[in-house]
Amino acid sequence: MKPVTLTRTSSVFLAGALLLAVVAGAQQVRQQAQQTVKPRASAYDPNRDMVLEGTVLKYTENSSVPPVGAHVTVETSSGPVDVHLGEARFLKFNKFTLTEGGSVKITGQNVSYGQGTTFLARIIQQGRQALALRSVNGAPLWLAGARAQRGGVQKSQQAGAL
Repeated sequence: MKPVTLTRTSSVFLAGALLLAVVAGAQQVRQQAQQTVKPRASAYDPNRDMVLEGTVLKYTENSSVPPVGAHVTVETSSGPVDVHLGEARFLKFNKFTLTEGGSVKITGQNVSYGQGTTFLARIIQQGRQALALRSVNGAPLWLAGARAQRGGVQKSQQAGAL
């Protein structure tokens, strides 16, 4: 009877050791993966927000310049800046219009995109109009606006309008 007990004990011990080895190996792989993953340089950081003020030179509803979507070119004191606004339908839905030659104030930031950088607008203001385009963390609000349009959410509950 002792050989059977010894075999069972050995099997349980071997299974436990194998399980510990697998768990330890998985943990080591996870730690290595975390160490090799670097924060994206293009991630939106609310601490880097800045304000652009200037004159609207040009509004393009569907720009082919990445990132695709609505863009506005703003003449600032340091020269023209191309600003990504997001989905043009979101601006229309919120009755936000841009007038060429009008003064504009845009809160957002430059982020790495493709081979260069682009200015992502988070809040845009022209005259008495203001519209939030992104959350504080840079998430596009036009995605929530599209869901709200489809889902019949009341206008007062929709994201974006300030």
